[in-house]
Amino acid sequence: MFGTTYMCLFKNFIFTLALTSALNARAGIELVCKGQQATGRHQTVSVDCENRQAFVETLGAAWRELRKNSIGGSMENICWEAYKQAKGMHPSISFGNMSSSFLTRCNMGLAYVK
Repeated sequence: MFGTTYMCLFKNFIFTLALTSALNARAGIELVCKGQQATGRHQTVSVDCENRQAFVETLGAAWRELRKNSIGGSMENICWEAYKQAKGMHPSISFGNMSSSFLTRCNMGLAYVK
């Protein structure tokens, strides 16, 4: 459990570094599953959509980034709902093709991150 906490903190730190470097390069961020192509002109952050825990943690970090950048209202709520739904899914249910819909909901707000 102690190691898991450090791993979560480390992953969030890495995600924050990726977001910070993304902010320096271009406005906006787009989360995409590894191996998929970005659809926008924003900085791309690749997400391991096969790893459930890493995927859910990334959605949580995306939601926190929206809050940090004061992107509230429906954009923040949509990302929060995606995070909450992904986190609450039973482990026997495969994310399969659903992962892109979770990312899309957070990407709507991340596009406005400066």
